[in-house]
Amino acid sequence: MRMLMGGVLLALLAGCSLPASLVPGEPNVSKHSEKPPKEYAACVLPAWQQEVPKTAQSTISNGYRITAPSIITADEILDIVKSKDGSQVSLYQGPPWAKSAAMRKAVRDCL
Repeated sequence: MRMLMGGVLLALLAGCSLPASLVPGEPNVSKHSEKPPKEYAACVLPAWQQEVPKTAQSTISNGYRITAPSIITADEILDIVKSKDGSQVSLYQGPPWAKSAAMRKAVRDCL
């Protein structure tokens, strides 16, 4: 019984630390860019990699996802999807004390 309760507790704690990419919720920043997704991602990726070297880019439907891993909080995630006249950009960041101003600035500078 004690092992079962420990397993349930562990599962609940693991659920609290799911990456934001699985349950992103509302974006912290949502913007439009006239650049196509590939061009916009090529602008943001190097700036994010300067801040977090393990930042990676992956392909998602209609665009790209850039993920900056975090050891302590949720990853910072930028989704860039094709829109009729450019890209829709959605930035998901962790709690207020963990947000990176430099990464948010890169998102705005590349618009």
